[in-house]
Amino acid sequence: MSVDMNMIKVGPAGGQKGTVWDEKGKGQIAKIFVSYGGQICSLQFLFVENDKFVLSDIHVAEHNKNFTTVVLDYPSEFLTCIRGSYEIETRNYSLTYTRSITFGTNKGSYGPYGMNTASSGTNYVDFKFEIGDDRSFGGFHGTKSDCRIRSIGVYVKPITSSMIASTDSQVKVKRKEED
Repeated sequence: MSVDMNMIKVGPAGGQKGTVWDEKGKGQIAKIFVSYGGQICSLQFLFVENDKFVLSDIHVAEHNKNFTTVVLDYPSEFLTCIRGSYEIETRNYSLTYTRSITFGTNKGSYGPYGMNTASSGTNYVDFKFEIGDDRSFGGFHGTKSDCRIRSIGVYVKPITSSMIASTDSQVKVKRKEED
């Protein structure tokens, strides 16, 4: 049984300027590719869609600097938490970018990638998206510039298959009408 429902969009944490990227509905992840230095330089994902592996676009121009592949034990391992930090340069607020990122799963943690310490002339802000252990992760979104990830956010599924006991169940969702 499938439930057709909008997902909850959380975040993004970090800079709002830049080019928007969006991976809504792509919650089954097998690998995450990360390039980093003093900030997160690029992200790319290997999703599973219709029982096939699909590589996302690379978010930012290319992989460079320090590169790592986060390999999840798909399908038994899934994302439960994304945490990290972003940094705001106090001299120029348009230079906000994602400084570090860690991916938590039902089996462990990967990271942190990037730097966890602030440099002089900056404000350092932590973020944490707790997704839950019921396969609620529904995809990523954020903003980017030519050379770094400025922000990252997640989509969360409000209803998951584990919440529905029987395939014969009828689930109806009524949204509150706005005045």
